Amino acid sequence: MDFFKPLSLSDGAALVKLARYAIESRLGLETQQPNIPERLRAMSLGVWVSIEKIRISNGIRVRELRGNIGSPYPMRNLYDDVVTIARHAAFNSPKYSPLSPSEVKRIVIEVTVNNQPRQVNISNLGSILIPGYHGLIVKRPNGSVEAYLPHRVVELAERLINEEKRPLTMDSLATAICSKGCVEVRVFETQIFYELEPLGEVIERALYMNKHFRNINSLRGVLTPSPP
Repeated sequence: MDFFKPLSLSDGAALVKLARYAIESRLGLETQQPNIPERLRAMSLGVWVSIEKIRISNGIRVRELRGNIGSPYPMRNLYDDVVTIARHAAFNSPKYSPLSPSEVKRIVIEVTVNNQPRQVNISNLGSILIPGYHGLIVKRPNGSVEAYLPHRVVELAERLINEEKRPLTMDSLATAICSKGCVEVRVFETQIFYELEPLGEVIERALYMNKHFRNINSLRGVLTPSPP
């Protein structure tokens, strides 16, 4: 299959650095603005920023979510949207307290971009969805709207496997997504970039290679994509 890969690894690393700069500069910390290529500034994509804090619990390194906000639709341009969303994730997330200066050196940042969401037939969701690659926008019967990034789909799949004690099926995953009712479902493709360590190397994540649905995705022709 043809993967959605608008960005190179160096592009993704630049956006992660930009998100970190947006957070540190808002805190008044001494930081250097990254060099962002002009073509990246001109792009328009959906953008999500997740922030995790590394802490030690019983001698084990634990990653704790500290913010996660995004928009499946472009607001302005890629540069401005990363800055705006990173700051909202760090300081205005409805579920988490604002990030403090002392936490900045212990956070890892992830930037996800997506293409234009497209409406799909709900009855065919199980045959369309590629877990770990697709994100979803789900409209519920009560009018509420929920977003499922690939990470959330992975977590849901793992929960189903643990609860049902059997291999995952795409029909059961689609049923779980629509367990609260689905009036409308839109699907979008993603590309994910992630810091391995605070201020460390940035990698491109391939959540669709998760062990629980690697065979499912391989049968669908979802293999490791070649570099752009």
